[in-house]
Amino acid sequence: MKIVDFKEVKKVAESMKPVEWYNWVDNVLRKKDLFDMPPKIHMSQDNGNYYNIMPAMYNDENLVTLKMIGRHTLKENEKRSVMMGDIMLYEADTGILKAIMDAEYITTLRTGVVAAHSAIEFAKKDFDTLGLIGLGNIMTVFFKTFIDKLKDSNDSRKLIVKLYKHNQQEVRFAERFSNLENVEFTYCDSYEEVISNTDIVVSAVTRADKNFVKDNCFKKGVTVIPICTMGFQNCDLFFDKVFTDEIEQIRGFKYFDKFKSVANISDVLNMKKSGRKSNDERIIIYNYGLGIHDLYFAKKFYNLANVKDVDYNYPNSKYFI
Repeated sequence: MKIVDFKEVKKVAESMKPVEWYNWVDNVLRKKDLFDMPPKIHMSQDNGNYYNIMPAMYNDENLVTLKMIGRHTLKENEKRSVMMGDIMLYEADTGILKAIMDAEYITTLRTGVVAAHSAIEFAKKDFDTLGLIGLGNIMTVFFKTFIDKLKDSNDSRKLIVKLYKHNQQEVRFAERFSNLENVEFTYCDSYEEVISNTDIVVSAVTRADKNFVKDNCFKKGVTVIPICTMGFQNCDLFFDKVFTDEIEQIRGFKYFDKFKSVANISDVLNMKKSGRKSNDERIIIYNYGLGIHDLYFAKKFYNLANVKDVDYNYPNSKYFI
């Protein structure tokens, strides 16, 4: 068995181009029907803490994964990520445990990359402005992947990127990407300033107790991607189209029955459903998170990791109590 921990996953990821992750995400969405993915289990705890349990199986690669991930506030003097998680990777036809892997870094990666994939797929063709709210690790992955995909497509358009000001995050974010010649960063004092007259709006805010802005702030043709699904409930009532990674996972949304149109992204990629049809359509994308993306990223990192086997003594003969 292998142990592929946070440091090893991070080391492998830092040697890769984000467009590779983009292609992993796209491949899984297009082949979604080949995977088995029961609904995720959510266990709530006090103070907003929780666990999500996410199983997935991929018979073509003889793999099963089980991810346990949760958010837990820090105890006094405790040093760790607020989000913690692990993935167990099994050989599907025997049940033998192949690896225990870090899930926090993998989850951050695939979440940001999925958002970038949605932005590329559903933005109007002539987009030139992005509005970004919540400039942490997930948004960093989103933007790295988004820019890398544009470069890979030889797209050199100029972009205005509007950053919501919060605790100097906007300054650090802009400095991180200061080498980009075709990108102009602007700092915004309000959500209205970020969202108004903006083509692509992405939010990675983990908590929101009300909608960010009123309806009239969303221009025609806008694409909204709430990575953590919060702050845009008013959009559900008047946007032209809703897309999602899995309809069954968002069926419990308050205004689900009032959506004008809803479809799975995989069906759009496989040309079973239509995507964006005009530059006037307002579109929102809810990616609630797929265990099959965790499985695929885990498989790739398992193959790329440079770690030694460790002994794990499972029962390999009949035994008696």
